[in-house]
Amino acid sequence: MAVHHPGSRAGTGVALKSIREAVIHGGHGGTFASLNVVPMIDLFMMLVIFLIQQFSASGELMLVNPNVAMPKAGANAELLRAPMIALTRGDGNQPGDLLFENNRILSLGDVNEVKFPSWDIKPLADVLKKQWQLQQQSSDVKQKSIRKVIIQADRTVPFQVIKMVMATCGRNEFREPNFAIMVNAKGDEG
Repeated sequence: MAVHHPGSRAGTGVALKSIREAVIHGGHGGTFASLNVVPMIDLFMMLVIFLIQQFSASGELMLVNPNVAMPKAGANAELLRAPMIALTRGDGNQPGDLLFENNRILSLGDVNEVKFPSWDIKPLADVLKKQWQLQQQSSDVKQKSIRKVIIQADRTVPFQVIKMVMATCGRNEFREPNFAIMVNAKGDEG
Protein backbone atom coordinates (compact mmCIF):
# COMPACT_ATOMS: atom_id res chain seq x y z
CA MET A 1 0.00 0.00 0.00
CA ALA A 2 1.40 3.33 -1.05
CA VAL A 3 1.77 6.23 1.30
CA HIS A 4 0.03 9.36 0.01
CA HIS A 5 0.74 12.93 0.94
CA PRO A 6 -1.94 14.04 3.48
CA GLY A 7 -4.16 16.79 2.23
CA SER A 8 -7.43 18.48 3.02
CA ARG A 9 -10.43 16.33 2.19
CA ALA A 10 -14.14 17.13 2.01
CA GLY A 11 -16.65 14.36 2.42
CA THR A 12 -15.78 10.87 1.25
CA GLY A 13 -12.59 11.19 -0.74
CA VAL A 14 -13.30 14.39 -2.68
CA ALA A 15 -10.19 16.54 -2.68
CA LEU A 16 -10.71 20.21 -1.87
CA LYS A 17 -8.41 21.03 -4.75
CA SER A 18 -10.90 19.74 -7.30
CA ILE A 19 -13.73 21.71 -5.70
CA ARG A 20 -11.62 24.89 -5.69
CA GLU A 21 -10.78 24.40 -9.39
CA ALA A 22 -14.43 23.81 -10.23
CA VAL A 23 -15.39 27.10 -8.54
CA ILE A 24 -12.56 29.13 -10.12
CA HIS A 25 -12.84 27.76 -13.68
CA GLY A 26 -16.62 27.67 -13.74
CA GLY A 27 -16.81 23.91 -13.50
CA HIS A 28 -16.85 21.55 -16.45
CA GLY A 29 -19.98 19.81 -15.22
CA GLY A 30 -21.27 19.48 -11.74
CA THR A 31 -19.42 18.01 -8.83
CA PHE A 32 -21.00 14.86 -7.51
CA ALA A 33 -22.09 14.91 -3.90
CA SER A 34 -23.30 11.62 -2.49
CA LEU A 35 -26.33 11.61 -0.24
CA ASN A 36 -26.43 8.84 2.32
CA VAL A 37 -30.09 7.81 2.25
CA VAL A 38 -29.91 4.88 4.68
CA PRO A 39 -28.71 6.96 7.67
CA MET A 40 -31.35 9.58 6.85
CA ILE A 41 -34.08 6.92 6.89
CA ASP A 42 -32.71 5.60 10.19
CA LEU A 43 -32.87 9.10 11.64
CA PHE A 44 -36.47 9.58 10.52
CA MET A 45 -37.43 6.16 11.92
CA MET A 46 -35.95 7.13 15.30
CA LEU A 47 -37.88 10.41 15.15
CA VAL A 48 -41.15 8.60 14.38
CA ILE A 49 -40.57 6.10 17.21
CA PHE A 50 -39.83 8.95 19.63
CA LEU A 51 -43.01 10.80 18.65
CA ILE A 52 -45.14 7.67 18.99
CA GLN A 53 -43.75 7.05 22.48
CA GLN A 54 -44.49 10.63 23.50
CA PHE A 55 -48.05 10.51 22.15
CA SER A 56 -50.71 10.60 24.83
CA ALA A 57 -54.18 9.39 23.90
CA SER A 58 -55.69 11.33 26.78
CA GLY A 59 -54.88 14.56 24.95
CA GLU A 60 -57.54 13.69 22.43
CA LEU A 61 -60.04 12.84 25.12
CA MET A 62 -61.73 16.20 25.24
CA LEU A 63 -61.64 19.58 23.67
CA VAL A 64 -61.47 22.42 26.13
CA ASN A 65 -64.16 24.93 25.34
CA PRO A 66 -62.62 28.42 25.08
CA ASN A 67 -65.48 29.81 27.21
CA VAL A 68 -64.65 27.52 30.12
CA ALA A 69 -62.00 28.51 32.67
CA MET A 70 -61.73 25.20 34.50
CA PRO A 71 -60.88 25.18 38.20
CA LYS A 72 -57.44 24.02 39.27
CA ALA A 73 -56.96 21.10 41.62
CA GLY A 74 -54.07 19.17 43.07
CA ALA A 75 -55.71 15.74 43.21
CA ASN A 76 -56.38 14.19 39.83
CA ALA A 77 -57.09 10.94 38.03
CA GLU A 78 -56.93 10.03 34.37
CA LEU A 79 -60.29 10.56 32.62
CA LEU A 80 -61.76 7.84 30.44
CA ARG A 81 -63.79 8.64 27.34
CA ALA A 82 -67.34 9.52 28.33
CA PRO A 83 -70.08 11.94 27.22
CA MET A 84 -69.09 15.57 27.85
CA ILE A 85 -71.29 18.26 29.39
CA ALA A 86 -69.86 21.79 29.31
CA LEU A 87 -71.12 24.76 31.33
CA THR A 88 -69.66 27.91 29.78
CA ARG A 89 -69.29 31.44 31.12
CA GLY A 90 -71.31 34.22 29.62
CA ASP A 91 -70.19 37.25 27.63
CA GLY A 92 -70.98 40.48 29.46
CA ASN A 93 -74.69 40.48 30.34
CA GLN A 94 -75.40 37.24 28.48
CA PRO A 95 -75.45 34.01 30.53
CA GLY A 96 -73.36 31.04 29.49
CA ASP A 97 -74.58 27.90 27.75
CA LEU A 98 -75.16 24.28 28.64
CA LEU A 99 -73.51 22.11 25.98
CA PHE A 100 -73.63 18.36 25.43
CA GLU A 101 -70.76 17.12 23.24
CA ASN A 102 -70.28 20.76 22.09
CA ASN A 103 -73.91 21.06 20.98
CA ARG A 104 -75.90 23.83 22.69
CA ILE A 105 -78.80 22.55 24.78
CA LEU A 106 -79.97 25.74 26.50
CA SER A 107 -78.81 28.92 28.19
CA LEU A 108 -77.58 28.74 31.78
CA GLY A 109 -79.88 31.68 32.53
CA ASP A 110 -82.78 29.24 32.05
CA VAL A 111 -81.39 26.73 34.55
CA ASN A 112 -82.96 27.59 37.90
CA GLU A 113 -85.33 26.13 40.48
CA VAL A 114 -88.26 28.20 39.20
CA LYS A 115 -88.20 26.59 35.73
CA PHE A 116 -87.07 23.15 36.94
CA PRO A 117 -88.40 22.70 40.51
CA SER A 118 -87.67 18.96 40.48
CA TRP A 119 -84.03 19.66 39.51
CA ASP A 120 -84.51 17.63 36.33
CA ILE A 121 -83.44 19.80 33.38
CA LYS A 122 -85.81 18.47 30.68
CA PRO A 123 -83.78 19.38 27.53
CA LEU A 124 -80.62 17.84 29.03
CA ALA A 125 -82.58 14.79 30.22
CA ASP A 126 -83.86 14.17 26.68
CA VAL A 127 -80.33 14.29 25.25
CA LEU A 128 -79.00 11.99 28.00
CA LYS A 129 -81.80 9.47 27.33
CA LYS A 130 -80.90 9.41 23.62
CA GLN A 131 -77.22 8.94 24.50
CA TRP A 132 -78.08 6.06 26.84
CA GLN A 133 -80.17 4.39 24.12
CA LEU A 134 -77.27 4.73 21.65
CA GLN A 135 -74.91 3.14 24.17
CA GLN A 136 -77.33 0.23 24.71
CA GLN A 137 -77.42 -0.44 20.95
CA SER A 138 -73.64 -0.84 20.87
CA SER A 139 -72.24 -4.35 20.40
CA ASP A 140 -69.48 -3.64 22.93
CA VAL A 141 -70.50 -4.97 26.38
CA LYS A 142 -68.17 -2.55 28.15
CA GLN A 143 -69.67 0.43 26.29
CA LYS A 144 -73.18 -0.57 27.41
CA SER A 145 -72.28 -0.38 31.09
CA ILE A 146 -70.54 3.02 31.11
CA ARG A 147 -72.41 5.36 33.42
CA LYS A 148 -69.76 8.06 33.51
CA VAL A 149 -70.20 11.60 32.32
CA ILE A 150 -67.57 14.36 32.25
CA ILE A 151 -68.67 17.78 33.46
CA GLN A 152 -66.54 20.67 32.26
CA ALA A 153 -67.73 23.70 34.21
CA ASP A 154 -66.41 27.23 34.23
CA ARG A 155 -65.36 28.36 37.69
CA THR A 156 -67.88 31.23 37.56
CA VAL A 157 -70.90 28.92 37.11
CA PRO A 158 -73.00 28.86 40.29
CA PHE A 159 -72.82 25.62 42.23
CA GLN A 160 -76.61 25.32 42.24
CA VAL A 161 -76.53 24.98 38.44
CA ILE A 162 -73.83 22.29 38.69
CA LYS A 163 -75.92 20.42 41.28
CA MET A 164 -78.95 20.53 39.00
CA VAL A 165 -76.89 19.17 36.09
CA MET A 166 -75.53 16.38 38.33
CA ALA A 167 -79.05 15.53 39.53
CA THR A 168 -80.30 15.37 35.94
CA CYS A 169 -77.42 13.10 34.95
CA GLY A 170 -78.06 10.80 37.91
CA ARG A 171 -81.77 10.45 37.09
CA ASN A 172 -80.94 9.56 33.49
CA GLU A 173 -78.55 6.59 33.96
CA PHE A 174 -75.30 8.61 34.15
CA ARG A 175 -74.55 8.23 37.85
CA GLU A 176 -70.76 8.64 37.86
CA PRO A 177 -69.89 12.29 37.21
CA ASN A 178 -66.27 13.29 36.67
CA PHE A 179 -65.11 16.88 36.60
CA ALA A 180 -62.56 18.16 34.10
CA ILE A 181 -59.94 20.29 35.87
CA MET A 182 -56.60 21.92 35.23
CA VAL A 183 -53.91 20.13 37.22
CA ASN A 184 -52.10 22.40 39.69
CA ALA A 185 -50.36 21.20 42.85
CA LYS A 186 -51.55 24.25 44.81
CA GLY A 187 -55.20 23.89 43.80
CA ASP A 188 -57.41 26.82 42.82
CA GLU A 189 -55.50 29.24 45.06
CA GLY A 190 -52.26 28.58 43.10
